[in-house]
Amino acid sequence: MSTRRFLVLVGALTPDSRFAKAWRSTPRRADSPEDIARITGLPAQ
Repeated sequence: MSTRRFLVLVGALTPDSRFAKAWRSTPRRADSPEDIARITGLPAQ
């Protein structure tokens, strides 16, 4: 799937979709290993 196609499909999702809710709740900046661990679910190293 192309990036363009993916973005078109994501853009068509409703604001109540699972992806949209996850996108809104995900921080856009991760400055520490703890932040990265929280976002990815992987232990901080």
